[in-house]
Amino acid sequence: MIFKRIKQLFKSNDKRNRILRNNIMFSAVLKIIGLSCSLLIVPITLNYLNNEVYGIWLTMSSILYWFSFFDIGLGNGMRNYLTQAISNGNYELGRSYLSTTLFMLFIVAIIIAVIAIVPMSMLNLNKVFNTNEISGDALRNVMIVAVTFTLALFVVKNIGFVFVALQKYAYNDLLLVSGNIISLFIIYVLTKTTEGNLMYVVMAFTITPVIVFLLASIPIFIKYPQLKPSIKSIDKSLGHQIVGKGLGFFFIQITSCLVIYGSSNLFIIQFCGPSSVTVYNIAYKYFNLIAIAYTIVISPMWNAYTDAYVKGEIQWISHTFNHALKMWGITVVGGLIMLAISGVFYHLWIGESVVIPFGVSASVLAYISMFNLNNCATSLLNGLNIIRVQIYTSFLFTAFFLIVIILLGKYFGFIGIISSMAISYGLMSMIHLYQCRLLITQKAKGIWKK
Repeated sequence: MIFKRIKQLFKSNDKRNRILRNNIMFSAVLKIIGLSCSLLIVPITLNYLNNEVYGIWLTMSSILYWFSFFDIGLGNGMRNYLTQAISNGNYELGRSYLSTTLFMLFIVAIIIAVIAIVPMSMLNLNKVFNTNEISGDALRNVMIVAVTFTLALFVVKNIGFVFVALQKYAYNDLLLVSGNIISLFIIYVLTKTTEGNLMYVVMAFTITPVIVFLLASIPIFIKYPQLKPSIKSIDKSLGHQIVGKGLGFFFIQITSCLVIYGSSNLFIIQFCGPSSVTVYNIAYKYFNLIAIAYTIVISPMWNAYTDAYVKGEIQWISHTFNHALKMWGITVVGGLIMLAISGVFYHLWIGESVVIPFGVSASVLAYISMFNLNNCATSLLNGLNIIRVQIYTSFLFTAFFLIVIILLGKYFGFIGIISSMAISYGLMSMIHLYQCRLLITQKAKGIWKK
């Protein structure tokens, strides 16, 4: 019944629906491949490096992950404007948005490189990583390579937004998955031809995606030469526009996404102990499958909404948004089924080593469901380039979450902390859904349409 319903939601032969359906199906296949690669690459890399060196690599990876947030939202700021320009057939303007964004990101990358690499020449990295397994000079060289190519990817990955703006969202996913597959293949070859070497692993993971995006730029700019970035197309006035919108996306990402999600482990370990962190993360990995599945459906809608809005097709937006809500309802049903069999699944997955209480599973499911509902609404708001209310709600409910947890966390217990996360996202989603309805019915005024 569920699969029949999913099929009905996207059976229309409308051109935009066909594009959306194809993106969702292609992205689903790619996500499965990507998840498989991420599972395979762990034991292969662990076997190539010893436990201690692998731990160093994981620590480096977590440091490099934070670099992705230093783009101050420029990529997302450019994404909508590029889509609008292409939807209007104004490719020259699209080239200016792309050129300006890449130039600004290049400048930001240079600044970050100076700030990051200069201190590395003075730090005792053996103390930083708490190891004597690798010499300080070797660690420094590895970090310089890792930071350099991570920052290169920081810039070139935005070429993928050209595919997104052209309503070819799945092609961007293909580039990301291709990088993972090639990295996996390289690591496997290294296990057969060399002894464990951290530098080789870092090069495989950081250089490969840069090359993939650069190679992908060749056919896309041959087919669309009018979008090819150039220095002459850099426009300072567009830069102010992109930065202004980008900072809004950046603020939303840092507050409601990073703080609430990122601080969960910290609060749980402080108030409930390290073992509770393990319990939470096992339950989270299980129910996060729902979030991954829903993201596959929602992500391509962002730019489809933008294209429809530019062309004044409000009816299509309303129809598609209602389908997205119905899909969310299906994920909730699926989540309840997962909750019902969670005890059996945990037993088969991790045995008796960790016990996951039913209440923890239920609270994690509530959190994931509210997170998905909020994403359903914000994908529309982001697509319409209307994010002012999101900025305010992100600040308000992030502050609400932090204040409540800091003051009452020790009384709440484990389930209370997770439930607070669910409540924060639930309240945000109610406001965002109300705004979506105002926009769809064209009754939005004032701040509701900014």
